[in-house]
Amino acid sequence: MTVTAKAKGRHHHGALRRALLDAVAEIVIEDGPEAVTLRECARRAGVSHAAAAPHFGDKRGLLTAFATEGETRLAEAMLAALDTLPGGSPPEARLAATGRGYIAFARNWPAHFRLKCRANLIDRTNRDWCEAAERPFALLSEALDAVAPDLDARARRARLTLAWASVHGFSALRAEGSGSDLWRPEERATVVAEDFLALIVSACTSPAPTRQTE
Repeated sequence: MTVTAKAKGRHHHGALRRALLDAVAEIVIEDGPEAVTLRECARRAGVSHAAAAPHFGDKRGLLTAFATEGETRLAEAMLAALDTLPGGSPPEARLAATGRGYIAFARNWPAHFRLKCRANLIDRTNRDWCEAAERPFALLSEALDAVAPDLDARARRARLTLAWASVHGFSALRAEGSGSDLWRPEERATVVAEDFLALIVSACTSPAPTRQTE
């Protein structure tokens, strides 16, 4: 992604905000989230630090806005995957589709994915971020409840954790290039992802293990 610098004073409000967020993505891909500064984003957007500051306040505000956008895009990717299913698809297919959407988000928006779960860099009390972050998890929760409606609270939490952590971990390993024989060529990565999602669905629909009583 390339951000073209603009002459000072030529941005209208929305365009400058977009340019600053695009600059965040560029820096995150190049050097990681820690390297982002409001001053550097302003430089890449072609404006002064003073012109950029009113939009986000500081680095934390800038990264929080970027993370909020990421959560929105994650929900959109999950919904897009769900929308590809034919009418009358079984609940198991819907659960797999939420994971497929997460994997697509990580591939298509790598900078947003890299910032995800970096609590030390964003303001997790921000209302916009909280609302945006609730939607992807709600989509997963709805899909799990449809495929396994009779779980008790403990079993449900375990399956939500399994599904969320597994797909995130899969996406992170693939993004890092670890275990490259699993992800290359791209056709193999698609097959591996589908087999992986099938295993997650199978685990989420399996009977809860017998618990020992004390």
